[in-house]
Amino acid sequence: MRKQGRKEELVQSKYFSIDSYFKSPPNKKIKTAFQDQIEQQLSTLEARKEQCPLCCTMISVESVSMQVHVNGCLDSQQEKAGTSNETTPDCAVDSSQTAQNVETKETVMNQCDMIENVVAEDYPIENDVNDLYETILEEKGKEREGSVKIEDVTSSGVVQHNNESTVKAASGLSRILPSSWKSLFSSSSTVVTPLLQRSTNNALNPPISKQRPCPFYKRVRDTRFTVDAFNFGKISDCDGYFLTHYHSDHYGGLKSKWSHGPIYCSQVTANLVKQELRVDRRYVHPLPMNELYPIPDSNVTIALIDANHCPGSVLFLFIVKMPDGSQVRHLHTGDFRASPRMCLHPLIRQPDNPPINCLYLDTTYLNPQYAFPAQEECIHAVCELVKRELNPEKEIETKKASLLDNWIKKTPDPMNLLNPSSTPNKSRVLIVVGTYTIGKERVFFNIAKMLKCKIYASPKKAKILLCQEDEELKSMMTSNPMEAQVHVGFLRDIRGDIMSNYLRDHQTHFDSLIAFKPTGWTYKSSSSQTSDMKLAPLSHIIIPPSDRTLHISPYYDRGNIKLFGVPYSEHSSFRELASFIASLKIFHIIPTVNINQLQSMKTYFDKWEEEKLTKRIEVVAYPSLNHW
Repeated sequence: MRKQGRKEELVQSKYFSIDSYFKSPPNKKIKTAFQDQIEQQLSTLEARKEQCPLCCTMISVESVSMQVHVNGCLDSQQEKAGTSNETTPDCAVDSSQTAQNVETKETVMNQCDMIENVVAEDYPIENDVNDLYETILEEKGKEREGSVKIEDVTSSGVVQHNNESTVKAASGLSRILPSSWKSLFSSSSTVVTPLLQRSTNNALNPPISKQRPCPFYKRVRDTRFTVDAFNFGKISDCDGYFLTHYHSDHYGGLKSKWSHGPIYCSQVTANLVKQELRVDRRYVHPLPMNELYPIPDSNVTIALIDANHCPGSVLFLFIVKMPDGSQVRHLHTGDFRASPRMCLHPLIRQPDNPPINCLYLDTTYLNPQYAFPAQEECIHAVCELVKRELNPEKEIETKKASLLDNWIKKTPDPMNLLNPSSTPNKSRVLIVVGTYTIGKERVFFNIAKMLKCKIYASPKKAKILLCQEDEELKSMMTSNPMEAQVHVGFLRDIRGDIMSNYLRDHQTHFDSLIAFKPTGWTYKSSSSQTSDMKLAPLSHIIIPPSDRTLHISPYYDRGNIKLFGVPYSEHSSFRELASFIASLKIFHIIPTVNINQLQSMKTYFDKWEEEKLTKRIEVVAYPSLNHW
C-alpha cells in the first residue's frame, strides 16, 4: 500500500510520463512542423556565431561586441607573447578546456563588460585570426616534416597539394574554416594535423565561399584605388591600397607577406606598418602631409590632411582627372574627429575649392545620443581634477595656522640634520591613463606636461610611441616606472582589481592611484535630449551647448584608488558630424561605419541637404579652430 501511495504521488504530465519516456523506441524523434521551424531558426542563428579564440564564448559575428571582444583578447595575448606576430592563444580543443572556461566565466564576463565600453575603433575581424593561424602553422611546420606550408593555403582557405608529401600530410584536410577558431588556436598539440581538422558541427562551420568581394564603400569612385581594404586578398582591379591609420579594423589583412601592391599612408603609419607588421618596406610608400602628390601611372593626385584621430591618421583628398579633362574631388575621412580646422584647410575650404563629389564619412557616432564634449574640454577637466587630487588641502578654506603649527613647520627635522641628503617621505599619487595600441596620447601627454613629470610605458608600448617621431614626447618618456608619475596603460585594465595590484607593485614610491578611462562610450545624452535632436533641424543641431562645463566623478572609489571615466573620443560626435557636413558642399555621402543602418543615416543626410539648399555654404561658427 505504501508503494502504491508513493506511485500516486508522482507528478503526471499531459505531454509525457516517466513510463512512456522509457518505453519509447531509442533514437526515434517525433517532430512537429513548429519544432522543425524552431530548429531551423536556431541553426541559422548558430551559423552566424563564432567562437572567441581565447575564452571560447559564442558571439554573433555581426555585432560590434564580437569584434571588440576578440580584439581585447588578442591584445592581451599579444602583450604576453611580446610581439603580435608571435601570439599563440591557448584555447584548447578538448572538452576539458571548455569545462575550465566555464569555471572562469566570471572573469571572462568582467573583461567582456569592460571591453564592451571601448569604442569600436580598434577591432580586428578575421585577419587577426588568419595572422595567428599562419604563425602557428609556420612554427609547427618547422617541427614536423611534410606539414602543410603557408604558401599552400590560398586566400579562400583551400589547401593546394603541390607535392606527394604535402598531400599525405593534408589527407582529408582540404579546407580551413575561419569560424573553426577553437581548433585553429590549440597550442597544446605539437602536430599540425589536429589544427586543420574540421568540426562535425555544420552550424559552426558554414560552407566556405569564394574570396569576399571588396565592398563598394572601400573603393574610391572614378579610380582604381581602395582605402583600408586589406582584408580581401588581391583585388584584381586595384592598382594601389591606401591606409588611413594604424588601427586593426583598418589595416586588417595586412601582414608581413603582403605582395598585392603599393601601400600609401602617412609617415607615422608607415613606421608602424614596417615595425609592427614587418611588411616589406618596398611596398610601403609614405606620403607628405598637406601637399598635392600625383600617384604614378594614374589619373589621381592625392593630399593627406590630419584626421585628428590617432597619431598618423589622415583624411585622403583624391583629385581625379576625368577622360573629358574635368576634375572631381573625393574626400575619404577614415576615422576622424571633425573640426573647423579641416573645413578651413587650403585644399578643402569652399568656395575657394570645388565641391566634394563623394564624401566617404566615418559615421561611428551618427546618433543623437552621442553628444560628448570637445577633446580640449575633456583634457582641461582631467588636468583640473588631477590638480585637486594632488592638492586636496587647497579645496578647503582653512583657517590661519596657529603659532604652534608655524613653529612646528619651521623647526627642522633632527634626522634631516644628521642626514642632509635625506628628504621627507611625501605622499605621491600615481596617475594611470588607459589607451589603445595607438590613440588617447593627448590625455597622458597633457597631464605630464602640466605636472612637468616623466611618462612611463611598457617597452612594447614605448616602442610604438616612438614611431610618432615626436621629440617632445620622446624627451618626457622614461624606462623606469618609479621615475614617472604618469603611467600609460590599456583601457581594458582600468579596473579596480587590476589597478589595486598595479599600485601594490609600485607601493615603494606611490601610496595612492587615480586612473582615467577615456572613451566616447562613457557619455550618452538623456532620452529626451536624444528625441529632441532627432527631430531638430540642422540649424539647431549645430548650435553649441550653452553650458560646456564638464564634471568628472569616479565610477570606482575605494580606499586609495579612484577610477574615472572621461568622455574623450577620437571620433566625431553627432553634432560635429552635422557641423562638418553643413560646412561643405557635398554631392554624395557614403558612410563607412554601421552600414547596416544605412537607411536611418540617409534620412539625416537627405534632411540636412535639403536645408543646405536654402542657405549659403560656409564654415559653421566655432569657438576654437579645434572644435565646434
